[in-house]
Amino acid sequence: MLVLDCVFGIVGYVLTGIAFFRLSKLAGRGDIAWFAWVPILFAILQLRLIHKSGWWILMYLVPIANIVFAIIWQVKLLHAYGKHGAWVLFAIFLSIVYYIMWVVWAYSDSTKYQLE
Repeated sequence: MLVLDCVFGIVGYVLTGIAFFRLSKLAGRGDIAWFAWVPILFAILQLRLIHKSGWWILMYLVPIANIVFAIIWQVKLLHAYGKHGAWVLFAIFLSIVYYIMWVVWAYSDSTKYQLE
């Protein structure tokens, strides 16, 4: 069972990395697209895509506020790509579906970065 969990974890990591690498290039941030492959930098990449400073990552160290800010940032990230903020409910309750949707959106022709 542990092996299966590791396989799913690695597949999820790779798919999410590919998706956000592509999405960051779509946003014109090819200079930091490689952040999608490094766990802490992945969060900074998402912050940079919504025009927030990477220093905001320190909010993850504040209990309760970290949950609130993570939800707000995800809603802003969804809006940046023209998606409805309600998709964040999948991040809260069914995170696997949420990340699968990011992979789908990364390769969809209808996904456009709108936060210029």
